[in-house]
Amino acid sequence: MKPAFDPKELEIVGNNPPLRQGEKGIPVFNRPISPKENLELLFNGETPCWMPVVGMRGFDVHVFRPRLFPDNVATHLVYDAEPQIQYESNLCKGWFDLEWEFVPQAGGATVHPGKPKVPSMVNWEDYISLPHVEALDWAGSAKINEEYLKTDNVRQIAFLSCLWERLISLMDVENAAVALIDEEEQEGVHRLFDRLCDMYDKMIEKAKQYYGIDMVLWHDDWGTQISTFFSPAVHREMILPYMKRIVDSCHSRGLRFELHSCGLNETLVPLMIEAGVDMWCGQGVNDFDKLAHQYKDAPIIFGIPAPAAVPGTSKEEIFRKAEAFVERYKGCKVAINCLFEFADLDVANAIYEASRKAYRE
Repeated sequence: MKPAFDPKELEIVGNNPPLRQGEKGIPVFNRPISPKENLELLFNGETPCWMPVVGMRGFDVHVFRPRLFPDNVATHLVYDAEPQIQYESNLCKGWFDLEWEFVPQAGGATVHPGKPKVPSMVNWEDYISLPHVEALDWAGSAKINEEYLKTDNVRQIAFLSCLWERLISLMDVENAAVALIDEEEQEGVHRLFDRLCDMYDKMIEKAKQYYGIDMVLWHDDWGTQISTFFSPAVHREMILPYMKRIVDSCHSRGLRFELHSCGLNETLVPLMIEAGVDMWCGQGVNDFDKLAHQYKDAPIIFGIPAPAAVPGTSKEEIFRKAEAFVERYKGCKVAINCLFEFADLDVANAIYEASRKAYRE
């Protein structure tokens, strides 16, 4: 049996390295085991000590997006040990010589449509070549980020614009959607995805070797707020085999695989499971309450939102709501998906205490 809850576990005893210079690092709490050990229990199908808190600002994950990868720089998503980049323009080039424009209001970047770099997948090799990731200065980057990666949290490296997103960035979304189903273009899509898998496999190998990472975060948005971009059948034929290759590449090296996929993607959950995805933290447009219970016996963790804090609510009422929240998902494989810092630490502490007590049984 797990040790009984001790109020001292809520004490903040330090901070993790800041995700960006000038910021305050994610708090380190006086937990009975490390966040990494706790999340690993859940990955292994066991009951963790507490409900993990994952996501960009989660208490249990340390996000790493090194500037070694040009796409991180181009999309303004660098999280590493070096000083923050002072951009002279919102336009910046990433891999494949693609120009991205950062949109401050949206907090993201996009490749402008209308002039696709690859007009057809039939002969995409005439327009682009894949990056030589082995030529990157992995050793130099690892040395610079040595202190940044010293943490008991799960060290997670992110790969941006993966299979479907990469196709969109190269072709524009309309052309990319056609390429997935057009018989003349499908073979070229298969060739590109095969080569991309070779590239990502090398990146995973190097990231494990030089950074000692624990998890890969794979960005590939599959849907809109209304539905998916493609059917499960198209996914099974055009995306699943390659995604499974990347998941297997992670698992063969002892790494976990988290899928970041925005959009209403509930119909694709069976394919996520088939690919071996360890965790999916999607948007609230998905019914994660339904999914968590429907697939509670499947080997996938769902990132769910925490209950919102209501100003003026007493700590006693917050704890009662936390108890009900934890009870609702007891027996499910869930973690709190925290894209940003908790608005109210009382909510985080209440969920922690309630889950520590409930999971001890």
